[in-house]
Amino acid sequence: MPQKILVVDDEPDICDILRLNFEIEGYEVETYEEPPTLGNDLPDLILLDVMMTPKSGFEWAMELKADARTASIPIIFCTAKAMEDDILQGFALGSDDYVCKPFRIKELKARVKAVLMRSQNEHDSNSEKNNLANIIQYKGLILNTESKECHVDGTAMPFTKIEFEVLALLMSNPGQVFSREKILHEVWQNCYVTDRTVDVNIARIRKKIGNYSECLQSRFGYGYIFRNK
Repeated sequence: MPQKILVVDDEPDICDILRLNFEIEGYEVETYEEPPTLGNDLPDLILLDVMMTPKSGFEWAMELKADARTASIPIIFCTAKAMEDDILQGFALGSDDYVCKPFRIKELKARVKAVLMRSQNEHDSNSEKNNLANIIQYKGLILNTESKECHVDGTAMPFTKIEFEVLALLMSNPGQVFSREKILHEVWQNCYVTDRTVDVNIARIRKKIGNYSECLQSRFGYGYIFRNK
């Protein structure tokens, strides 16, 4: 799917020129002569003029950055306001670049490409961090707390909700002993069950994690611990 650029400029000729040049580059382009109301299909980047009515580009940028839904959309101001204070204000509002008119179309294309690439890299980096935050792993024993899946050396292993939560609790705190009472409180919470229920689930978990069962150790009189071998 092509990346989507929004061109917002009250000069129709500028809108037409930018649409033509960026569509040639393979982008999807929408043009507006004043700041529009954005729907669900958000753009990947906005090329934004400043001197518009009834709302200036600075005012609209401020609104976009204040809204969590649109705050991450990259903005490049493309404007005749070329004073140093104007440029500083543009960056202070959170813009990713500031291009003064009259602009060279090749330079603008290069700036757009650079901003989109940087935005994509940041998105990929954040996604990777989020994915890693959902993973609890010891060697080939991997729990995904988002999808609630367990893999043992590459093989998906079916776990009940309780089994998954018990193993996740212990693996998240390697080297820490959890009493049966603590496990019951953390996993079963307000449900009334006996200490023996913990032992039964631990036995089931050990069978399912195969070679890693040795990591799930008991401490007589204390409880259970997950210890890296």
